[in-house]
This record gives sequence, structure tokens and C-alpha cells, in this order.
Amino acid sequence: MRSLFSGIQQRASSHQPLRRYQGYLIAALVLACFGWVASLPVQAEGSPTPTPSQVRQRPEPRVLQGGWYPWDPYQYRQNIHGVEVLTGFDVEIERAIARVMRVELLLPEISWDSHLAGLANGTRDIAAGATYSREREQFAYFSKPYRRETDVLILLKGTSSKYPFNTPEQMLALFRTQRFRLGVVTGFAYADRRLNEYIEDPANAALVVKEESDLANLENLLLGRIDGFLADQISAATVAWRQQKSNFIEEHPERFSTDIRFMLSRGSTSPDTLVHLNDAIDRIKSDGQFQRIADTYALPILIHQTLDSDWFQFLVSIGTVSFALSGVVLAYVGRFTLFEAMVLASLPAVGGGVIRDLLFQRQPLGIVRDPRVLLMIIGTVIVGMLVIRISSFAGAKQFTESLRSRGHLGTGLIQICDGMGLASFMVIGVVVVLDTSVQPLWLWGPISAGITSSFGGMMRDLLRRDALAPKLQQELYPEIAVVWGLAFSLFLQWEAERLQPPEIFIGVVITMVGAFLTRMLAVFFRLKGWGYA
Repeated sequence: MRSLFSGIQQRASSHQPLRRYQGYLIAALVLACFGWVASLPVQAEGSPTPTPSQVRQRPEPRVLQGGWYPWDPYQYRQNIHGVEVLTGFDVEIERAIARVMRVELLLPEISWDSHLAGLANGTRDIAAGATYSREREQFAYFSKPYRRETDVLILLKGTSSKYPFNTPEQMLALFRTQRFRLGVVTGFAYADRRLNEYIEDPANAALVVKEESDLANLENLLLGRIDGFLADQISAATVAWRQQKSNFIEEHPERFSTDIRFMLSRGSTSPDTLVHLNDAIDRIKSDGQFQRIADTYALPILIHQTLDSDWFQFLVSIGTVSFALSGVVLAYVGRFTLFEAMVLASLPAVGGGVIRDLLFQRQPLGIVRDPRVLLMIIGTVIVGMLVIRISSFAGAKQFTESLRSRGHLGTGLIQICDGMGLASFMVIGVVVVLDTSVQPLWLWGPISAGITSSFGGMMRDLLRRDALAPKLQQELYPEIAVVWGLAFSLFLQWEAERLQPPEIFIGVVITMVGAFLTRMLAVFFRLKGWGYA
């Protein structure tokens, strides 16, 4: 027993050093585990951004949270049959892109400054109408450009000469020396980086007045609170046109242009979303959606700014009166009644427009929308009747005989006025196609131009009972409207992606002058319409 016990004791004593080392080893392992766990946060902070193969990509959003603020004609509310509807060029482009991406788009009203803050913290996903800047790139992805923007300095009428500058540097130096009070939109990045730096410089805070919209800046300018404000050229012209203040302001000749893009929040979207967004931009441009939206929501507003100008309305009035006078002369020659004279005067002035509006389902009809034209015709007929009767009683037989001998066209003055009417009515016909969103413009534009300017006169001639009617139908008249209407329509299609108000104005003027001169040449050389056989 002793020997056995002593053997066991001897073996146990021989393992004591091993147990002591084993304890040390376990303690070392425990300390190593604690050290590894404690180092996890440090490694997470210092490690590079995981690649897509290391972590699962953020899933593609099914809903894009955007926003809008009043920025006519890009984002605005329009009253349609008593209902306020959000629309505009940028809004419709954004909706078209959302349809291509198969995502739902939410557009609540929000100020631009708050919208940017939402992109930065990830509560907003997308914003349209954005200018690139390095500061914004810290929290947003930028899409490829989808349009261009031109910024201008808006001043009171007749004051541009007080601010002679040709470069951004000269402009900013003038602002400082003259203590120029500049109006801007809060959070807006303008086309030139130096302008943005000037606006954000605390040293200029007393000279920079920030508002939520261009409309507020326009009101401040008219009230004398600021000396001028920076704005997108199209937006500024549209706001002034809507408020009927275009005659009180002007643009400084210096302009600054840049590309306009979409922004996606880095906090709520992924680079894959940006790829899909860029593909959608290419898609809507290639399949014609972009041009259709531009034709519907941008071009009509820009053209109406020209058509609502005093000089254009004057030409329309001259044309309307000339059309009515031709009917008055024909009524006198044919010895028609007062009612028949009204019909003969009204048909060339408004008949084509009524047929056009019915064809394109325009509501309400133009003659109902603006009854001044009808009142102008009635006044022309009554005044014409009085002049003819007074001339007859006064013994002015030469005047009345002249009307009888050349009753189918009247005097040379009426011919000139008739050419003005042709030119202005032709432009209106093309613009109505834009208003009603009928496509394609190159087809329906010239058709509408021909109907508006000449169908009323053709209807009048068909109603007449004398031998002169066939001669009138042979004149080179509707062909002029169709050809120049086609040229104007093609120009507007080319202009759809440029959207430059000065170019549109020049296009309208050239088209009208061309149509007028063509008509005058046709009268002078007695050109006839193109024979069918």
C-alpha cells in the first residue's frame, strides 16, 4: 500500500509544474480575448469603406421622397377646372424619370433650403433643378445634366447703364464699391462659383437679402428694398410676366450659364440608383418624352411672354381690323345688310380660330376666352358703315366708287394690314398646338397656322354670291401660312432643349417678317396659289 500510495504521490508531484504553466496559458488567452473585443470599435472606425463584396448593398428604393417650391415655370401650381395641380417642366421631367425607374415619387411642398437639409440628413432622396457644387457633393450624388440654365441680374427698367461690368469679377467689385443690395434665393447655387462665394461670405451679409422665391425678390425690387436680384433667366421672365410687371424690369446684358442636374442623397440612395437615374434621363430623351414635356410646359410659357407683349398685340389688332375691313368693303360692294356685314367681317378674323379650337379640342374657345376680338370686329363694322354713309351723303363719290371697283381687296393699306394679320395669326396657330400638347409639332403646327390665318377668309368667300369669290380663292395665301408655320414649328422643336427667351423672340420676329414679306411679294407680282392640275 505504501508503495502504491507513494507511487501515486510521486506522479502527482511530477505534474505540478505542468498545472502551473497551464494556468498561465489560460490567463493569457483570456486577456487576449478581452483585448480583441475592446479593439473592435477602433478597427471599425479606422477601416476603409466596405466594398460591395464585403457587405450587402443598400436595396434600391421603391419610393423617392422629393419636394418642390414655387419656381415657375419649372415647379408651380396650375388651376385646372377649379383644381390646383402641381406641374411644371422639372416636375414633369422628374415624374417621367420615376416612371422609367418604376418608383413612386412624392413631391410635398418644401423650401429649397429645407430640401437641401433633407438631402444632407437622408430624409429626402431626390431634388430636381440642381447646380453642381463641391459642398453639395459631400452629401449628394449628381446626375448627368438634363438641361441648361442661364442666370441674369434683374434690375429696374432703365438702370442697367448704372452698372457697367462685363465679367463676374467686375460685377462683384461694383457690388462692394456701390454697396449694391443683392437679392437671392436661400440655398440657391448660381451658375458662377464666385457669385456663390460672395453670397456666403459673412462680410457681405449686410448687402445680401435672402428670400424663399424669385417672386419675393421681384416684390422687394419694385418696393426699393433691393437694387437687383439674381435669378434664372426663364424663371425671372415668367414671374414678371405672371405678375404683369415685365415693363418695370430689365435684364443686365451679362449672363452666366451652367448645367442643371438631379441630386440624390448619399444617405438614403446608392450609386446603383444614380446609374438608373442617368439611364432614365437618356431614355426619356431618346424616346421623345423630354421634347414633348418641353413643348408642353416650357416653350408655351416662353412664347406667350412674347405674344403678350404690346408690339405683338398691336399687330394682332391691326390684322383683326384689316380682316374685318375687308368684310366691310365686300358687304358694301354687295349691298349686304348690317347683319351680313357682321358675318363677312367676323369670318376672316375669328372663323379660322374657331375651327382650329374645335379641331384641337381647346377649351374654352379663343373667342370666348378673349371677347375683345369680337368687340373689335363689331366696332370696325359700325365705324366702317358710318364712314361710308357719311362719305355718300357728303358727295365723296370717288371714294365709294373706288371701293366698288376694287371691293375684293380694298385699298393698299388694307393689303398691308392683311399681311400683318396673316403673320400674327400664323404664329398664334402654331402656339395653340403647343398649348394643347398635340404631337408631332412639325405636322400639326403648319396645319394649325394655315387654318388660323386663312380658313375664315375661305369660308367668307364661299358664302359670297358674286363672281369675285373664285378669284379670291386662287390667291397665294394659305400656302404662305403653311410654309412659314412649318419653319416656325421646326425652329421650336430645335429650341426645345435650349429654352433661351432671346432666341425665341428672334424666331418669332423672323417668322412674322418672312410671312409678311412673302405675302407682299405675292400681292405685288400677283402670284396665284399652287394649282392641283
